[in-house]
Amino acid sequence: MGVRVRSSASTYSCAVQTASYGRCRSFELTLIRGLAIRRFRTEGLISYKEVEYPVCASFITSACMRNRSSMRLFALSLLFHLRHAFVTAASSCACSSLVIPVHVDTLVPKDPTDAFGGLKSNASSLRRVDETYDIYGVFCRPDTVSPNTSDVLQLLVHGFSYTSQYWSPPAEEFRNYSYTAYSCDRGLSSLAIDLQGVGLSSRPLNASDVQYPTCAATLSELARNLKNASILPGVPPFKKIIGIGHSAGSGFLNFEAIVEGAQSPFDGLILTSAITVPASAIPPLSAAPSARDDDPVRWGALEPAYITFSDPVRALFYPTDSTAFSPRMVTFDDYTKDVGTVSTYLQTPLAAQATAQYTGPVAKIVGSEDQVLCAGTDRCVNVTALTATEKVSWPAAQSFEVVVLQGSGHSMNLDFLANGAFDTFVKFVNQFAGL
Repeated sequence: MGVRVRSSASTYSCAVQTASYGRCRSFELTLIRGLAIRRFRTEGLISYKEVEYPVCASFITSACMRNRSSMRLFALSLLFHLRHAFVTAASSCACSSLVIPVHVDTLVPKDPTDAFGGLKSNASSLRRVDETYDIYGVFCRPDTVSPNTSDVLQLLVHGFSYTSQYWSPPAEEFRNYSYTAYSCDRGLSSLAIDLQGVGLSSRPLNASDVQYPTCAATLSELARNLKNASILPGVPPFKKIIGIGHSAGSGFLNFEAIVEGAQSPFDGLILTSAITVPASAIPPLSAAPSARDDDPVRWGALEPAYITFSDPVRALFYPTDSTAFSPRMVTFDDYTKDVGTVSTYLQTPLAAQATAQYTGPVAKIVGSEDQVLCAGTDRCVNVTALTATEKVSWPAAQSFEVVVLQGSGHSMNLDFLANGAFDTFVKFVNQFAGL
């Protein structure tokens, strides 16, 4: 499969520098020195000084003179990519950062605003994308593997403006929000990826290359590779791949099932924060400014069609009850947000298209306090009615179930009820693995 293991220590090593922290000793550096550095020391990846001085000194000299918010974002962005190839705190799970080349050959609409992603287009309105993307991922495997799930892999797909960090926020303070750790402690392997255009994966110069068809094709090809080849030496190919998506990540998995049907390499789909809603329920494109305008220091070189979410939209990812989540998590969420593209945002309604031929089991999980999909409506009150509505789009599914998690928001992994959501995910993975 051509997997490359990324060594965090060597990739980010640099000469030890001295620095006077002065006015820059603020919340973000407290995170770096107090939380993340402690985690690195505990896990033995790199020493205190090797992280502290290169990270803090470089950002003090290059970012503090710009503005405090840019410094926060820069420091956290680099720090949170220094996190893997370690043994988790519970010493029950080994994780490695990987770069996996994935070849994609698919057709996309010439018009990047085509809301149907080419499903209703004729040949003359389509163009070919034939590229190999380096897909960054974090592979976690338990030290003790259950015989029932040893050949099962969870492929974790983030939502719009998130990265693989959604599945495992990389700070000791937020360990309870790590689904990769939670599922690994229960004997399940996982691979959390950054899709192309996002995080540490390949970012095409042309944002219109990143559309629902290309993301779905990436997931299909990656899942097939994981079944046909070893992801790491000593790890046999997996026989079952369960896709778990969040929000737009669920949409990409949904589109993959539309295109691949019964030939899909996914043996089950768990789609979180994704149900059929009116187009009016989705925040307008104007709520997602160009990334280079939102933060020109970080994203100034990107073309305008790479976009991100503004703070008012990100507030919708949490319950209206401010006691349901940690304000520090909201800060983390804001400083580590990433980008998406105009195309993938406008193609969001594709998740509502009928998936007529997919034959694997499907579960949809949504939070009752999801401000985008549920809160303020009666849409998620009657679970039986919601299940009937959603099942219409999956007529061939081996099984279909909808779960409404009481009290959870749109980004259900990041609020205080995260472990309840994780327990539901694990239940479905084990159920699907036994089918």
